Amino acid sequence: MMTITAVFNKLFNLDEGCLFYRFNNADGKIWIMPAKNLRTAMELYQPSGWKGKWMKRGFPMLHRIRMVRSLIHTEKTRCRFDGNLKKLLEKVTDTEELDFSIFCGTPCVHQKITIQLSKGHRILGYCKATDSCEIAALFENEAQLLNVLHKKGIRSVPECLFCGDLGNGVSIFVQSTTKTSQSKVVHEWGILHDKFLLRLKEATIQEIAFEKSDFCRVLTALQKHSDWLPEEVDKAMVMNAVEDTVKHWEGKRVGFCAYHADFTPWNMYVEQDELFVFDWEYAQMTYPPLLDKYHFFIQTFIFERHWTAQDIMAYVDSPDGKWMDKKLFKCYLLDMIARFTIREKGTINGDISRLMQIWSGLLAGLTM
Repeated sequence: MMTITAVFNKLFNLDEGCLFYRFNNADGKIWIMPAKNLRTAMELYQPSGWKGKWMKRGFPMLHRIRMVRSLIHTEKTRCRFDGNLKKLLEKVTDTEELDFSIFCGTPCVHQKITIQLSKGHRILGYCKATDSCEIAALFENEAQLLNVLHKKGIRSVPECLFCGDLGNGVSIFVQSTTKTSQSKVVHEWGILHDKFLLRLKEATIQEIAFEKSDFCRVLTALQKHSDWLPEEVDKAMVMNAVEDTVKHWEGKRVGFCAYHADFTPWNMYVEQDELFVFDWEYAQMTYPPLLDKYHFFIQTFIFERHWTAQDIMAYVDSPDGKWMDKKLFKCYLLDMIARFTIREKGTINGDISRLMQIWSGLLAGLTM
C-alpha cells in the first residue's frame, strides 16, 4: 500500500495551478484550502475545539494577512487536479473547472483523502480516495447501502455518483450533497436526530435469525481474534460480556435495522430544518435499533467535553441519562471494541488506545 503522500501525488499536481493554503492540527491531520472562495472551501473543515472553530470563522476574512498565516502555521502552496481525476469529476458532477478543497485524512489504518467539490459558492459533492483494497471495499459497501436507503425512501442521505478505480491504482467514491454555507452543524441532540433514526428504523427493520445478522458477525469475529484485544482492556471481562450477549439472542429471530456506525455531529448537518447524514462507509443493515444515538452522545462526551469513563458513567446514572437502556448501551460498547479490534488487527495506539480504555471502562461499569 502506498503512503497517503503517494496517493495524493496520483490525484494532484503541487506547485501548479491556483493558490492554496496548507495547515495541520496537533493530531497530524492536514487540510489544503484554495484562496478562492475560501469560506465555501472551509466547509470541509469540521473542528470540535474552540481554536478550530475560530479559524473556520476567521481565516476566510484574514487569510491575506501574513502575520495571521504565521500565527496559525499556514503555508502557501499551489495545486491542481491530475488530468484523469479532473475529467472524471467534471463528468459525474456535470460541471467544468471545479473548485476543490482537500482533507488528507485521520492518521490511522483507514486513512483516506477527502475532496470537497464546489463551483463558486455552491458545494456539489465529495470525493474520497484510497489505494487500499480494504478501504475500497468500504466505498463499495457505502455505495450499495446508499442505493438501498434511497430505494427505501430515505432521501436525506447522499447519492453515489461514482464508485470505482481511477486506473492508476487509486479507488475513488464520489457522492452528492445538499450542503450549503448556511447549513448548520448541530452538536447537541435534538428532535431532528430522533426523527432521522426513527425513520431509518422504520424503513430498514427486518426480522432475521440473530446468527445471520451483521451484529452477530462482528461479535463472533472478536471471539475468533480475542488475542488482538489490547493490553489496556480487561480481556476476560470483555469476552464474558460478548458470550452473555450472544447467548441472550442465540437461536432467536430479531428485529434489526440499519446502523450508521459513525453518527456524530461532524458527519451530519441541518439544511432547511432537515437532518442530512453522510459518511456511511462503516454502516451495516442488521444491528439492534437506535445504537447510533449512543455513539453520538459518547463521541461528543469524549471529543468535545473531554469526559473520562467515570464522568460518562455518572451521566448514565443521573436523571439526564434515564433514556439510556443499559443492555443496548452494552451492545454499543461491545460493537465499538469488536470493530476497532478487528480493524486494527492488534496494533492499537494513539486515539484508538485511549478510546479502548474508555469503552472497556464503561463496559466494566455496566457489568459491576
